[in-house]
Amino acid sequence: MPADPCKKLACEIQRCLVENNFQEVRCSPVFEAMRQCCMKHKPISLVCDGYSLEPRVFGPIWNHLVAPKL
Repeated sequence: MPADPCKKLACEIQRCLVENNFQEVRCSPVFEAMRQCCMKHKPISLVCDGYSLEPRVFGPIWNHLVAPKL
């Protein structure tokens, strides 16, 4: 059986969440990469089973976590 094409990204999400104290907004680029991978490989990727293909949206409450300090 071939390797799951999105498994590496699933692991990157877990690593990013741990490194960022589970603040999902800080991992948004990895979530988007996973979404793109699942859009392409969902029929053959087990890690995409149950993964939403809708973009993750973070509201204004999250902006202070990633906004640059001026």
